[in-house]
Amino acid sequence: MRTRRRTLSYLLAFIPAVLLAGVLGSVIQTQFNLLAIGSIGPAIDFATRLETTLYDLRHFGPVYTAIIFLVYLIALPVAHLVVRMQKRQIYAWCAVATAIGLWVALRVIDHFAPMPTLIAATRTTPGTLLMIFSSFLGGLFYAWLSRILRRYLPRARQGT
Repeated sequence: MRTRRRTLSYLLAFIPAVLLAGVLGSVIQTQFNLLAIGSIGPAIDFATRLETTLYDLRHFGPVYTAIIFLVYLIALPVAHLVVRMQKRQIYAWCAVATAIGLWVALRVIDHFAPMPTLIAATRTTPGTLLMIFSSFLGGLFYAWLSRILRRYLPRARQGT
């Protein structure tokens, strides 16, 4: 019965973690684009930054969140496998697995994309690192939330 509660906590933590990483990554991408535009033209005011960020959250956010979803679908079971063998370090393994998973996904996407890079923020090392950091934070949030949920989910009844 304990594994059923654990599995449910993992499933319930998955979507919020994906959404967190997707939103963070989308905002980072937008700000890097605006930084590049601002470096060749006039300064961009706060209202325009906010409007552009909200626009990108609606239009780029779902695409990026789908990428994160697929990365987490592979990376988190791998992290759990390693944790099960070691019996510890769930926070570290989930965070690192999702970060490495996104880095690999970005390399694969850029290899097959018709343009040099699909996600403009990944053209620079700082941009790539911040995008990977958004995935790292999502993995960390997943590990934390799944632990919290496991503690508060009702225990299964013994025998009926």
